[in-house]
Amino acid sequence: MEFIVNGKKVRYNPYNMKKDRLLGDGMEVEAYQVGDKAVKFFKRYPGKAILLTKSSIEKMKKINTKRILLPIDALLDKRHNLRGYEMNYVEDLGINNYFSLNKDRLREENELLKKDIEILSDNNLLLEDLLFKNTVYNNGLYLIDPGSYQFDFSLDANQVYGINIERINEYLIFDILKNYYLVNHNKFGNHINYTFGKELYKEYNKSSNKDVLEFLSNIEENTLEDFVKIRIKKR
Repeated sequence: MEFIVNGKKVRYNPYNMKKDRLLGDGMEVEAYQVGDKAVKFFKRYPGKAILLTKSSIEKMKKINTKRILLPIDALLDKRHNLRGYEMNYVEDLGINNYFSLNKDRLREENELLKKDIEILSDNNLLLEDLLFKNTVYNNGLYLIDPGSYQFDFSLDANQVYGINIERINEYLIFDILKNYYLVNHNKFGNHINYTFGKELYKEYNKSSNKDVLEFLSNIEENTLEDFVKIRIKKR
């Protein structure tokens, strides 16, 4: 099947991608690794409404970020209907790779992520659907599912930044740190348990840090792995 990508014809068969590695199968898309790209095809009957449009992808592809991955091109059929999009591909080395970063590297990564949030906010782009499953780890932490991100030009950049930081705060503690704790240190595995996250959130709120990225950058422990272990001992 031929798609139009950035004005050129590209051949994909979204229903028979045998030669390409399946990266994920969500409610809206099936994602495959094709060379150095992640190619996401919208499903014939998506489980929820597809929010991305040709216009929003054109806006997103002009935004230059490092840790929050955005579409780089739309996939259009011969009638110019939107059928999916392409993104840069980042290999997932696993969450332990991220949690073992030393404090200096962690601070650098947090600064890159925070800079991305500032860039998105300057463009009135709101983060949505921040979930553990929509993240990969390759030294840094990468957000890889922009399918629900929305532009909101009724807000100014400061308001968008405030919303984005608040969502990142909850995401980091209740999805990233809590999931790491549950998988690595809880005998119940992935059993739902918000206690650990709530305790961390209280600790953050008592600190003088403005956001969780700053809070995690200023931890005394050498790695996030040490940080989690010490808080387990305190329980």
